[in-house]
Amino acid sequence: MATTSKLIVYNEALRELGSAQLANLVTVNTSLTTLNGAFDHAVEYILSRLDWNFARRRASLSGVSDTSYPPYTYRFTRPSDYLRKCWVKTSAADAHQIDHAEAGAVIYGFVSSALIEYVSDHADNYDPANWPPHFTRCLALYLASLVGPKLARSDDATNGVWAKLQQALSEAEAFENVFLTNALIPTERHPVFRRAIEIMGQSLAGSVAIHSQADKLRWSMSQAWDYTVKYCLEQGAWNFATRRALMTGGSAAVPGDTYEGIVEGYAVSPASESEGSDLPDMDGWDYGHYLPDDFLHKIWIKADANNREECPHQFMRDAVYVNYENVVLEYVSDDDDAIDPDNWPATFLELVAARLALTVAPEMTIEETGKGRAKVSSTGVRQSLDAFYTRALSDARMKDAAQQYPVSLPPGQWARARMGSTYSTMRSR
Repeated sequence: MATTSKLIVYNEALRELGSAQLANLVTVNTSLTTLNGAFDHAVEYILSRLDWNFARRRASLSGVSDTSYPPYTYRFTRPSDYLRKCWVKTSAADAHQIDHAEAGAVIYGFVSSALIEYVSDHADNYDPANWPPHFTRCLALYLASLVGPKLARSDDATNGVWAKLQQALSEAEAFENVFLTNALIPTERHPVFRRAIEIMGQSLAGSVAIHSQADKLRWSMSQAWDYTVKYCLEQGAWNFATRRALMTGGSAAVPGDTYEGIVEGYAVSPASESEGSDLPDMDGWDYGHYLPDDFLHKIWIKADANNREECPHQFMRDAVYVNYENVVLEYVSDDDDAIDPDNWPATFLELVAARLALTVAPEMTIEETGKGRAKVSSTGVRQSLDAFYTRALSDARMKDAAQQYPVSLPPGQWARARMGSTYSTMRSR
């Protein structure tokens, strides 16, 4: 395969214009002189349009104290080959950039040091041998648009070049994004992502080349993973994520039976004791207990695990207030076991996959129409995915509940009155 050269790029631009090709870069003629004059500007312009991976560089920035550009307190000098910023962070692993502003040839911020990733206009990036094919295509089209008025045989030859350039830049951006999304995704997530992409493919019904965008979808799903799993865990009292914690506030005997691995000891001081607790006093409640670190949402809280009804309680921030020294809390956890897909039933995996598909699917799309114009339209994809997610949630809840022993509802007021002291005895157990 021939290495891309300046001659190849020039002839590609001339071909777009319907002009005669160059035999070499030595014989001086109008075409060569015109192309040489436009080349450096064309490369710089196309480099500035996208975050090209081949042209990316990183550099450490050391700040100088400077309050001349309020509210910022530090000034950074940009790298000498700086052309376009990709990001400025304290660490490359950070999800977000630092607060900063560019003014002139410097960058202002609030931190004394930072890391910058940028597109460089180093001499290496002006060598066609270092370009990927999609950059070469964009460069040749832009060159053609610059020299067309002088070299084209007819005005018709230059009319469509700009529209071709916009399409080429759009395709190049998609290529660059795919190359950039190489973050390692934990292997246990792969089946969930695969199922989510399958769900999207079913809903899109071939209207989008779903598989050609799989890498970008996987990256987007990885970004949304923590939120999506937590959201789905909050939708039900899932058996695989259910935990129990015994919360004690004194030396009284623990109510109810305890079994290793089912009821776990969890002790804090009650709010009514001034020593050993930083929980505030709460009117109407005698004891306050901190919630377990992995607590996500309550299933029930009782003074005795064998009671049929919950005890009165109130949640506030990271604590629960009750009128009992000792209570048992059954809750849904977001600990490492609960968020590990290897521990999920198939119905919950389907639920998370459906929610991931719904989360990353675009609600609106921008379609190119011609002459560089675009229109915004609704795809209807999200409505279809939302309906799929709703069905998956219902199915997962039903199958999860079916695993539990059926519990009868507490009797109503009339039945309790008829039962008299018998019901009171049952309730106290």
